[in-house]
Amino acid sequence: MMQKWFDEFWHGRLGRPYPLAKTYDTGNGPAVVLLHGLGRSGVVWQEVTRLLAADRVSCRAVVYDLLGFGASPKPTRINYTVDDQALAVIAQISKLRGSKPVILVGHSMGCLVSVRVAKLRPDLVRHLVLYEMPMYEGLPEKWRYRTRINLYFRLYDWISRQNPSFDELNKRFKDKISDKIVGAELTTDTWQPFVKSLKNTIMTQSADEDLPTLTTPADIIYGSRDLLVIRGKVHEALGLDSKLVTLHTIKERHVISLQASRFIVDRVVNALQPSIPTAPVAV
Repeated sequence: MMQKWFDEFWHGRLGRPYPLAKTYDTGNGPAVVLLHGLGRSGVVWQEVTRLLAADRVSCRAVVYDLLGFGASPKPTRINYTVDDQALAVIAQISKLRGSKPVILVGHSMGCLVSVRVAKLRPDLVRHLVLYEMPMYEGLPEKWRYRTRINLYFRLYDWISRQNPSFDELNKRFKDKISDKIVGAELTTDTWQPFVKSLKNTIMTQSADEDLPTLTTPADIIYGSRDLLVIRGKVHEALGLDSKLVTLHTIKERHVISLQASRFIVDRVVNALQPSIPTAPVAV
């Protein structure tokens, strides 16, 4: 009862963001903060953090679990919007002593959160590295885009209307959903945050409006084998400043593979230059 009252007062009335679990924090130097995707946890960054900890890179790698996932709080009172997540991330970055502004790295939904953080607090973010950002608005009106987007939204809408018990989820939905929403780590505790995040962050995103307003340099990376790939004309489609935003396409699916990890680290190291010496990364 006391915990519920405190939660309502502190986070509800006062609007204080929920704390995030820090799953990884090592190294010295400029901070690199990594945010995972929908239904996952900070564990997905294991290979990236290993590479960042190598001798060739001098930086501080910090990984958080987003609200509703991993070891972070899973409050039932919030809607898991991009602002809910972004404000929690901002609070954590603000507490990093002597490591600001940071390089913010996101995967999938973590990209949407990263973009919102950079929009709300550009003073905290020196560079964005966005891998497999799920863009569904502002794209060219072409058949190949619209068809894939419609298929995605039909799947997302179907998932969001399900309300199974966890036993039923395991039996009927888990494998199918995990296959489609790549590698989602669904449990009894994460099911509602998963559904709310899908509805209120993925399906109602505004990254197409946020990106053109940013003053933060960004690397946007897409996999040519992902179901939705944005190619060459995205600068024109979204009105992006090509001097600030660099687009990359690699032969990958919607996963953080070893190859993708190396490419992400290469972009991070490039963003840190000329402050640290680097060697080329093979992809």
